[in-house]
Order: sequence, then structure tokens, then C-alpha cells
Amino acid sequence: MMFLFGAAALRWGAAPERICVAILSFVTLADPVYHLLAGHGAIYGSVDIGHLTFDLMMAAGFIAVALWANRIYPLWLAAFQLVSVIGHFSRELTSSFPKLAYGLMIYGPFYIILPILGFGIWRHARRRRRHGPYPSWRSSSPPSPPSARP
Repeated sequence: MMFLFGAAALRWGAAPERICVAILSFVTLADPVYHLLAGHGAIYGSVDIGHLTFDLMMAAGFIAVALWANRIYPLWLAAFQLVSVIGHFSRELTSSFPKLAYGLMIYGPFYIILPILGFGIWRHARRRRRHGPYPSWRSSSPPSPPSARP
């Protein structure tokens, strides 16, 4: 699946799409390596520090893209990734946090992020076909007109 997203981002995407795919690809490839090195599967009885680290890195990457990209969908990626991060902290706050709820909170957003990213790549390609090239990144806002300054 990540191969298809990578190919689509390379073919039809621009820098924001490629960065988002790179973030997801890194985590997809690093997760099995983490479990191999840690010598255990997923942890649900307590906070999984490895997955917390991955989720924090993904959130930071998506937030950075969302802040500067000339796109809306990275805001959704960042929001759903923050649900994963909150899931880890919720698990830490209470020992009675159900394991199923923890698992759904930390893994569920990933499966929501994938179609959002696919939709974002499709919308970018469609917009570029209809309107021509446009900037991938937002520039700073233009200065206020002199009449609006105090």
C-alpha cells in the first residue's frame, strides 16, 4: 500500500505530498525493525514507548507540513496523528484504560490517515490539471495596506 502512495506522490504529488508519504513510509518500515530489536510485539498493558516515539515524530512532521503547505489535508493528517499521541498519554494517566481502546486510539488513526493522504494527492493532481502550477508552500502574508496600519 505504501508503495502505491509513494508512486502516486512521485508521479502526481509535490513536496508536501512526498514529505507526508516519506513520514508514513519511514514509520511503516521502522516499526517491524523496532519490534525485532525490542523482542516483543505490541504492548497494550502500558505505554509502548517505541510507538509513542514514532507517533510523536509523525505528529511533528505532519504539523510542520500543515503549518507551511498550501494544502488543507495536512491539517487532517496532523489532527488524526495527535489522536494517537493522546492515546498514549491517556493510557499513562489511568491503569483502568481498556486495552482495546488504547489499541484503537494508537493504531486506528493510521488507517484513517491513509485515505486522507490518497485524497490529498488526488486533489492536488486535479487542481494542478485544472488551474496549472501553484505554490506548494505558503508565503508569509502580504503587508497590510498603509491605511490599515495604526
